[in-house]
Amino acid sequence: MKQDKDYGRNLYSDNRRKSRIKRRKRTTFLLAILLIFASGMWIKNSIDKKKILSHNEKTQEETIADKKKNNDEKLEKEEKKEEIKVEKKENISKNDKKVDKGIIVGQDGLKRNENNTIVMTVDEIWKNEDKKKIAFLTFDDGPSEYTPQILDILKKYNIKSTFFVLGTSVDSYSQYLKREVEEGHAIGNHTYNHNIKYFGNYTPQSFVQDVKKCDDSIRRVLGQDFKTNLVRFPGGSFNHKSYENELLKAGFKHIDWNIENGDARRLNVPKEELLNNVKRDMANHNHLVILMHDSATKKTTVESLPELIEHLKSQGFEFGIISQNN
Repeated sequence: MKQDKDYGRNLYSDNRRKSRIKRRKRTTFLLAILLIFASGMWIKNSIDKKKILSHNEKTQEETIADKKKNNDEKLEKEEKKEEIKVEKKENISKNDKKVDKGIIVGQDGLKRNENNTIVMTVDEIWKNEDKKKIAFLTFDDGPSEYTPQILDILKKYNIKSTFFVLGTSVDSYSQYLKREVEEGHAIGNHTYNHNIKYFGNYTPQSFVQDVKKCDDSIRRVLGQDFKTNLVRFPGGSFNHKSYENELLKAGFKHIDWNIENGDARRLNVPKEELLNNVKRDMANHNHLVILMHDSATKKTTVESLPELIEHLKSQGFEFGIISQNN
């Protein structure tokens, strides 16, 4: 009986030991799996970090490369611009004769400035009218709110013109006067007050004072070093010698015109009429000094300008500016 009890206890103890061993094995197995999983995750994270780091480094390298490429392209464009400028100057100056600061006389006998624009003095325009077809676009009474539109059109066609500015308009729209000069256009003096009835109201000396007052307004905007001795009488000079002589004594030179688009005859002249006025009268001249206005009421002048330019080009005209140094 006692033996049976001892045998039972031993069997029970043996079963418990086997059960503990099994649990220990399961635990060890689970721990091993967890360890393998954790190791795998650590390895994966390490690889991912390396990939991210590698990607960031690659992106940074690409960014640096892109910046370098952009800088190289920008530098190349600037170099090309400089080459074009040099080439233009070489084309102008090759076998040409320099006669004044920034002015070159070409083999064709025409004077051109650093922008390769034809430049002629008042006397040259009237005295040397030859077979060379040159149009001088001139605008009076500005600047105004329409002036920027005219400048945009001229810029599009790469054409320079001559602006005869009023002192009162310069005081109101100085930024447009600055732009005219910056873009290579010539500036003339159209008096300060534009008193078209100055004959009889002004003595020649008083008229010259009005011209000088406009000159002061121009210099206040453009600097005291800026010089132009080019003048246009309001309404035209009508060959009034006493006024012309007084201007000459003061160092100024006036110019009228030989073609007008007729925009001063009334308000809102249709652009077709403006164009026809020029087309009708231009056949008699090779040097065209075309009178137009860029004042606040001349919208149709702006609208007609592209067609006028196209027509002049189709007739073989080049474009020039009137010298500020006469």
